[in-house]
Amino acid sequence: RHVLVVGAGHSAVTTLLDLVDVARHEPGTRITWLVRGASVARTYGGGDADGLPARGALGARLRSVVEAGAVELLRSARITGMAPADGRLQVDVDTDGRSTVLVVDAVVGATGFRPDLDPLRELRLDLDPGLEAPRGLAPLIDPEHHSCGTVPPHGADLLAHPEPGFFVVGMKSYGRAPTFLLATGYEQVRSIAAHLAGDHRAAAEVRLELPETGVCSAGLPGSDDGRVQDPVATPAGCCGTGAPLLLGVPTGLRHGRSANRRAEVGA
Repeated sequence: RHVLVVGAGHSAVTTLLDLVDVARHEPGTRITWLVRGASVARTYGGGDADGLPARGALGARLRSVVEAGAVELLRSARITGMAPADGRLQVDVDTDGRSTVLVVDAVVGATGFRPDLDPLRELRLDLDPGLEAPRGLAPLIDPEHHSCGTVPPHGADLLAHPEPGFFVVGMKSYGRAPTFLLATGYEQVRSIAAHLAGDHRAAAEVRLELPETGVCSAGLPGSDDGRVQDPVATPAGCCGTGAPLLLGVPTGLRHGRSANRRAEVGA
């Protein structure tokens, strides 16, 4: 099967690496990776310089399989159309003014996320209109100004809403901002638990040290082939996307082991 993966975050990275593993057991599997930007330096990340070594290893492994030809990379690409094609999908792609037609078995769309606020419609919320994060927290996590490691510690005071006793924590507290790390969520929950227990001093003492290097930086300089030249962290966007969306995957094919029968991979 031919699978097209769209996106440049961690959901795309892990999906691509899972597909490469499947392709080792299923010759003929074809993997195409489509990104909007001209460089994938940020996706490859800081390698050994990443403050989270396992995260740095993901980018390094992806770069190696792309350079080895196991994954076909299309940069500066936009999908301009999709249509059924005899049980497959025809995907029309524009790359710097050049039109390409791909016929694939499935598309994994790992292109971003936003919180589902429908369950909270009857509650009194105070959300930033742009990020859909708590209004007090939004300026501190804005990916235009912050990376994962430059987000300051925060707890119950910034996560509260007008609804008494109601807090949103974890990735959903960040709204559309992709700068969330699990360590941040753990401290959020600790602060809120202290607040609910009446220990307001402990709730206010939020302490957190986060890494500032590697793919938390959207400003990683790189050559045109996406190789990182100097993994220096700069305040900008970050860490990945939500669960990928799959198109063209029959329900009954989602859990097989064979790449020729399997199109869904975990991210």
